[in-house]
Amino acid sequence: MTTDAQPADRDAFHRLVEPHLDELLAAARRDLRYHQDLGDLQSGDLTPEELVGETLLRAWDSRGARPETVSLRAWLLGTQHRVLQRLLGDEERLRTLWAVSLEAPVPTEPLYDDDEEFWEWYQPDDLARWEDVVADEDTPLPDEAIEVEALGTPDVRAAVDRLAVQPRQALLLRDRHGLTTVEVAYALRLSVTETARTVRAARREVRAAGGA
Repeated sequence: MTTDAQPADRDAFHRLVEPHLDELLAAARRDLRYHQDLGDLQSGDLTPEELVGETLLRAWDSRGARPETVSLRAWLLGTQHRVLQRLLGDEERLRTLWAVSLEAPVPTEPLYDDDEEFWEWYQPDDLARWEDVVADEDTPLPDEAIEVEALGTPDVRAAVDRLAVQPRQALLLRDRHGLTTVEVAYALRLSVTETARTVRAARREVRAAGGA
């Protein structure tokens, strides 16, 4: 169970998150580069500092929603991933609006225009019962983790960046950041079983590409 208390004021919150800022910035630089290479973002659309700032604002607003079984560090990394995906969605919608005629019908508004707000109140059964699997959360996956040192080499980094968004993020959170399978599941809004399967498949794909 996490020992991170839920902060009652902004100063306390800032003291709690400060030790994780360097890691959040490094993850932001890595993920923004990945999405720029994919063409989802242009250089200058979003800086790492801006992404981390958006993450901290969202984390402050939803700080009471963090489960006790998820560490503050894992929760911040997961929040940053979801904030980035939301911003990418906003960017895609903006490009679509520019591409269509101004006389075209206005698209129907989605039921939830912010995925994070949806997840703040809805939790699938598998996530709600995480306390039941915490004892097994560190059970080794059938294939071994990719070493952190290897993840920093150009060949492995290139192989990882050829993965789709979700498998790549699952692999990095599990093997680069060392989160538990349960924490990765929470970050990506997957079941624990699906998370383990996704990480295994991503590891196999990276190794098959000669990256590790």
